[in-house]
Amino acid sequence: MSGQTSVEVMPPETAALIDRADEMVGASTPLGIARRVSRLVAEHDEWRARCLSLLPAENTSSRGSLELRRSYIGTRATEGFPAAKEMPRGHDAHIDEIEAILIAVCKRLFRAKYVEWRTTSTTMANAVALFALTEPGDVIMAQTMRGGANWNYNAMAIPRLRGLRVEEIPPAPDFGIDVDALRPAARQIRPKFFVLGGTKTLFPYPLSDLREVADEVEARILYDAAHVSLLIAAGMFQDPFAEGADILATGTHKIMGGPIGGLSLTNDPYIAMKMLELTHPPFIQTHDQSHYAATAYAFAEMLEHGPGYARQIVANAKALGAALDADGFTVLAKARGYTMTHQVFLDLRELGASEVAHACEAANILIPISRLPDGRGGDAELGSRISVQEVTRQGMAEAEMIEVARLIRCAARREASPEAIARDVHALVANFQGIRFSFDAEPLG
Repeated sequence: MSGQTSVEVMPPETAALIDRADEMVGASTPLGIARRVSRLVAEHDEWRARCLSLLPAENTSSRGSLELRRSYIGTRATEGFPAAKEMPRGHDAHIDEIEAILIAVCKRLFRAKYVEWRTTSTTMANAVALFALTEPGDVIMAQTMRGGANWNYNAMAIPRLRGLRVEEIPPAPDFGIDVDALRPAARQIRPKFFVLGGTKTLFPYPLSDLREVADEVEARILYDAAHVSLLIAAGMFQDPFAEGADILATGTHKIMGGPIGGLSLTNDPYIAMKMLELTHPPFIQTHDQSHYAATAYAFAEMLEHGPGYARQIVANAKALGAALDADGFTVLAKARGYTMTHQVFLDLRELGASEVAHACEAANILIPISRLPDGRGGDAELGSRISVQEVTRQGMAEAEMIEVARLIRCAARREASPEAIARDVHALVANFQGIRFSFDAEPLG
């Protein structure tokens, strides 16, 4: 069309990578393409086996859970509720029982009466809750990104799709919530939801106090527990339902050790009905059955081993915070023992957060950059959010956290070459190639 301006559909680096891939695909046979994909997966896994992964959004899974992801059950399509499937009309009893087991295990883990088990991520779980229980034009109050929130329930994400207005929950230090400042704002705004949790979580939230405010303004509470769900299940953090949350949303990976997916849980039958009737078919139609099988297996491991795993995670996070502090880093919440979760936050303004993250990655230490509670300009990424759930499941304990802190210090302060530090990283992780807190020692089948 004449006069049409150029539109940048994707970031330029993305477009350049796709162009290179397009050239490779054009010059290869279909078999060559398949082999290249296989090689990339193998190279990735080989590289990650040499890395020290301290990324909050990741974890590893047991051999048993991973094996179930390879099953042909993942190619079988079903839609609807277990034992009452809409497609196929004749239901598959094996698949139905797997889904029923997953639901039952989730109810036990999280002390919930109702489970929406079909969502593919925490983002979708939150979307189901907000779409089911709000109308366009409603107002919700949510934590700010600088105050610890997740992107998915802020103004640019789910609320934009639903037509919701988002007002900020006043933050407290260490990614907390200031209920005293919240109360008068809530009385004026009268939101339909308070949404909290998600990304940056060090200490329990004042849920009971927030429940009092919610009751006063007739609002519901959505608790995004994606990063602390195992600690909640193990009774080591807080009990959201007992303290007043209406809905608990979480992922099935991260701290839970299963494949990537989402869950919504509630004890309110009306809320459960509204969510369950909305998920299928608006959000998801055909299920990934191998995901449900692998998740049920992984969650059974957490029924057995979750309390011990949770205790070691928190012990390791506290030990890592203390070791990083001793190595000269500024660690948030020192006066409060650094953390009550799997996360430790570093203030890296002195060294440069991006510079430290890149230096660590060059040495096969994987850490993210992160916003800090007192950052200026709102979006400045001035620190790092380091998590220990993966190294804990690999078998590391408090003693290894001292070495982890040393390796981070060496990379951040350029005390040795990236290659030399990477060799030390490999020497450490080579001793922890198994998966603890699992059924891997038990025979499969």
